[in-house]
Amino acid sequence: MTYQSAILDTPVIEIRRATLADRPALEDMKERSISALLDPLMTPEQRTEMRRITPFDPVLIEDGTYYVATVGGWIAASGGWSRRAALFSPTGQGTGDAALLDPETDAAGIRAMYTNPDFARKGLGSLVLSTALAAARLSGFRRAQLLATVAGERLYRAAGWRTEEQVMVGSGDRAVVPGYRMRRDI
Repeated sequence: MTYQSAILDTPVIEIRRATLADRPALEDMKERSISALLDPLMTPEQRTEMRRITPFDPVLIEDGTYYVATVGGWIAASGGWSRRAALFSPTGQGTGDAALLDPETDAAGIRAMYTNPDFARKGLGSLVLSTALAAARLSGFRRAQLLATVAGERLYRAAGWRTEEQVMVGSGDRAVVPGYRMRRDI
């Protein structure tokens, strides 16, 4: 193989802001990601609650803080950050009415990180995460926080995040999904 052919065979990776037109592809990828990467680590009750509390939140796209990584034009990973005071939607109704954070005193929230299972463990989720962190930093935030799943906690810890506490996520008596509150400086 020559250098020239290696360049031509390299997939094109793009990072861009997500649009509402991406919603069907994002919903499909999210379900595939949860099914393949998270479901094996949860009970049936946890799987049901996870889907209930992780609806597609168009506010992230409307705020311009949600990104996709595409490979050859296909969405391979997604995620973003939020200037709103919600790390997930406990009621499943979205976060449009959540208070805005102050970059001087608050930590930006990293939200809705998903990777298409066909592209898992290839660095695309990390690429989207670093894009979100850079954008939050450019917006004045100095710290970030997230709520990691059991599947993501080790990955984030390896990337410099500190686990603050383990929490059970859900609403009311359905708080059955384990999560990890994590922080890091940006």
